[in-house]
Amino acid sequence: MRLNETKMQILMGEQEMNIRMLAERSGVSRQTISCIKAGKSCSPVVACKLAEALGVTVETILKQ
Repeated sequence: MRLNETKMQILMGEQEMNIRMLAERSGVSRQTISCIKAGKSCSPVVACKLAEALGVTVETILKQ
């Protein structure tokens, strides 16, 4: 499952959140988040955790 890195970055910026903060809120490692932002895919579970931490639905951050 690939996530839209740009949308994630925008959502993080709107909430003044960095990778460390997102990792703490989501329970996903900073390394995993960095890989996702670099275009790597992730599992549906990780996508759900990140979406919840960002306060959006998974569909919002999915790459189309």
